[in-house]
Amino acid sequence: MTVSPAPPLPDVSLSLQLGSRSVDLATRAVVVAVVPTPRFGREAEVLAGVRAAALAGADVVEVPAESRLLGPAAASGELPIAAQATSPEAARAAWSAGARLLLVPAADVDAVESGQGVDDEWQVAVLVTTAQEGRDRVGPVPVALDTAAYDRVDAVSEESLALAVGVRLVRTTDVRRTRRVVAVMAHLLEARR
Repeated sequence: MTVSPAPPLPDVSLSLQLGSRSVDLATRAVVVAVVPTPRFGREAEVLAGVRAAALAGADVVEVPAESRLLGPAAASGELPIAAQATSPEAARAAWSAGARLLLVPAADVDAVESGQGVDDEWQVAVLVTTAQEGRDRVGPVPVALDTAAYDRVDAVSEESLALAVGVRLVRTTDVRRTRRVVAVMAHLLEARR
């Protein structure tokens, strides 16, 4: 039986600035917890979701991009805040409300980045839905895999594959499960270097 060598790892030499903290993404991945739009539109529901994400071990928490919800979450200081943006205007509004990471769908990245001014220091991550799409997008901008719509088994396999091909942010609704996958993959990636 012939054993083929492991395929080469993509060379990921990125870092992500989250507030005062810089995260080296060479072998480390960031878990982005999703706080859904509150059922009754209350800020307290979003703040409770942010606290729960922090307790579960999330590195960043994504909240709805509405200023009245994003602002109080950012002011709480629990975790760095992320928001989705599909246009330069939405990105600017989220950034000014306190988001420190903008998750931008792959189709909208060029439009959002073209709206960035000289004085803006937006942290942008390309949001993809599959590991294959993430592999194709690995480059100078961090890539985030959206696993919120996957079931448990599919999420674990897609997260593992995505981390192996260079994706370094994982957007999830199950922080504890994703944290375990990220920890195991970080050890494997470190061992393969």
